[in-house]
Amino acid sequence: MHHLPLPLRSLIGCLLTGIVMLTGACAPVHHQSRDDAALFIPPLPTGSPSANVPAFLVENGKQPYNRIGTPRAVDGHTGGDPEIIVDPASATTYHQRTAFSTARGSYTNEVFRIHFREVPLGWDTINLTGGKNPGLLVIYTLNQEAEPVLITTVHTCGCYLAFLPTTALPQEAYPADWPEQNQWIYGYTLPSRLPELGEDERYLFTLADQTHRVSGVEPHQLDGSLPVAERIATALAPLNSLYQLPYHSQTVSFFETDGPRAGYVKSNCKPLERILLGWLALDFRVGEDKAYLGGDTSTVPLYTSLKFWARQESDLKDFPRFLAYWGWKL
Repeated sequence: MHHLPLPLRSLIGCLLTGIVMLTGACAPVHHQSRDDAALFIPPLPTGSPSANVPAFLVENGKQPYNRIGTPRAVDGHTGGDPEIIVDPASATTYHQRTAFSTARGSYTNEVFRIHFREVPLGWDTINLTGGKNPGLLVIYTLNQEAEPVLITTVHTCGCYLAFLPTTALPQEAYPADWPEQNQWIYGYTLPSRLPELGEDERYLFTLADQTHRVSGVEPHQLDGSLPVAERIATALAPLNSLYQLPYHSQTVSFFETDGPRAGYVKSNCKPLERILLGWLALDFRVGEDKAYLGGDTSTVPLYTSLKFWARQESDLKDFPRFLAYWGWKL
């Protein structure tokens, strides 16, 4: 499939892009006041300065489905296997530090993962990504001086990928024709280059109401000067703890570990994406959220392009190849 004729590849690519743009419009773009927002500030992992750790400003933070939660295993309604949920009553950010090398250098990734109870979906709330237990990855790529050079944000289904280079990234590492000022990510405008952080600042990621899309990124001091409705204590846990959710006297995985759904988040389905995109992506499970690091041994790719012939090249699990596919020359 990688060797499809160029005209056919172009046609399918245009169809995929068009459908994503149209269905992305199903969910209205909300611009909530910060007075309604909730601020989540994860603590620093050992050995990480504050510059290398994100903070999250969640729009309409009183809504349970907007709040960063904690995955849990609870008793099911009908007995039998435990039910996997994301509990909005407490917030946890999951973290893992990894290293990778390319022909041009050696790098460290600081990987942060958060999850939510749901993206709401109903007759009066139509969201393309509607479903339970969705997540978001924020990946800080650091150079050998431990400076962030590139930040990657992507939902744990592989959708709504955004790259945010910093001033520490050399110009020759950018993809060709990278925009000078801003970039458009399916309805949201994000900076093409992140400004340098000041003292005691972090990059603050604004997450949109309902969809948890990254709708803004800016440096900010996270002292009391930021007007928000609520500041929420946020725990930090290792990424592999998602495979060890306490359940009575045992532990249960947040992910399926065998069978045809091995590597996928449990209790997770995206019906609209399946109907509208599954046939074009040639993937019945398109849009379902997946494992990433933390001990993941599954073979399911966390692809970030809907072009089925680019499934392996755009797989986040092979980070150097993933960067090269999207034009980054790190």
